[in-house]
Amino acid sequence: MHWDDLKYLLAVADAGALAPAAKALRVDPSTVSRRIAALEKALGTELVARTPEGMSLTAGGERAASVARRVEGELAALAHELAGGSDLTGTVVVSSTESFAPYVLRALAALGEVHPGLQIEVVPAMQKADLRRRDADLAVRMFREDHDGLAQRKLGSIGWSLYATERYLAAAGPARGLLDGHAVIGYSDTVSGMAGAVWLAAHVSEGAIRIRCGTPSAATAAALADAGVCVVPCYIASTHPSLVRLTDQVVAQGEVYAVFLPERRTETRLRVVIDALVAMFARDGVALAGGLPVS
Repeated sequence: MHWDDLKYLLAVADAGALAPAAKALRVDPSTVSRRIAALEKALGTELVARTPEGMSLTAGGERAASVARRVEGELAALAHELAGGSDLTGTVVVSSTESFAPYVLRALAALGEVHPGLQIEVVPAMQKADLRRRDADLAVRMFREDHDGLAQRKLGSIGWSLYATERYLAAAGPARGLLDGHAVIGYSDTVSGMAGAVWLAAHVSEGAIRIRCGTPSAATAAALADAGVCVVPCYIASTHPSLVRLTDQVVAQGEVYAVFLPERRTETRLRVVIDALVAMFARDGVALAGGLPVS
């Protein structure tokens, strides 16, 4: 096995498709495909599943990518050390949705104690940060980025469920099903791809929608104003004691990714920030996925 082949696997893992992986490595797509095939032959197992939508890692591929990422990080740290580099220094700007920013801050707060020269700036943003224009060094996004040739690492999952106030529920009376007879707080077309919006489109008629909102936070505010039942991420609803969860079900689930420029994959500063976010999801993953209230 050639160690160099591992970087091709990592590029596909980050980009999710052959063309952007090749672009990040500045080689032809055929080179990426050939090197991964050689790695699969050397390891005796399929690492990448090829689909019309792109590429995804198999269980063996995930394991190999995990080892490769660790090796890459250790090599970057070794190069930094041998070059006379000191402890991590500088600022890493992290973009996040406004509602999720407190969790990002909690995940990264302790990094300053471990790396005193490292400063973290968390920027809550309504719009998607343009990483190529350096609006941020790293973006935490609630969707997979498949079009901009950016690298990404999955952090975990976010669960959505149904919520309303006790006052609204008392006035609405009993329902035969989850949403039968209820006024429903929907989402505008601009955010129709969100997990909760997709679930609503499949389960609720247009006539049941009484108001539409552009963000889960706005939908939560509408529910708090007794406007009806909202479908929002459980971590948002858990901060409002007056909201009642209508079901134990997680009706929708979305994935969260750390997104960054592929040419910055080996930067130690970014690596330690991403590792801290991964650790936060490992610790609070069940709650964020909707299984338990987030403390």
